[in-house]
Parts: sequence; structure tokens; C-alpha cells
Amino acid sequence: MNYLQVSLQVLLFLIFAIGGGVRLFQPMEKLANRMLWVKYFSPRIVRSIALLELVCGIGIILPFFFPEVTIDFALYAGCLLMLTMLGAAVTHIIIGDYKQIFGNLFILGIIYWVTFPVGI
Repeated sequence: MNYLQVSLQVLLFLIFAIGGGVRLFQPMEKLANRMLWVKYFSPRIVRSIALLELVCGIGIILPFFFPEVTIDFALYAGCLLMLTMLGAAVTHIIIGDYKQIFGNLFILGIIYWVTFPVGI
């Protein structure tokens, strides 16, 4: 397996699993102070997005622990994360938080590269 792809999978795990876990248990007021988009969604939606990120972040690295399983966890987790990041970029466009869009698109590119690797 390519070392760059493995490194990026671990990086995505750290970004989404740990970040989603923190957002899942942090008070909504603290989240709203740090992230503009939280003010536009109900707490249930914010917690659902955090849970999705947590589960998909774990799904990105599951192939390391279960290599013999025929289900491609990284593919499904990557596709869900790509949709999440695309939705995040659209949300930032709608609310006018333009500085966050480039980060969303950069992470979207990393997820795409990990999910659908091209031989180097």
C-alpha cells in the first residue's frame, strides 16, 4: 500500500473522527462561537453531522484493522465524507463564509484521492 495514501487516511481519521467526536459532545453555545454555520442549523442537525463525521472517520481506517473483510469501508466512508464536504462548501457559500470554502474543497480533494486512488 502506498505510504502517502496511508498517511492521508490517518490524517482524515484525525480530522473527522476526533473533530466529529469533539463537536458531538461540546456545548452548542461554544460551537456557535467557533463556527458560523452552527447558528444556521438546529442542534439535532449539528449533532448528526458530527456523528456522521465520527463514524466515517473511523470507517476510513477500518481496512487497516480488517483487511480480509470484503466490504470496502473506506469507499463508503469516503463517499459520505465527500458529500458532507460538498454540503459544507455549499453551506459556506450560502451563508457568506467564503474563507472556509477553500479548506472544504482541499479536504474534499484529499478524500477523493484516498477513496479513488490513482497509481503513482
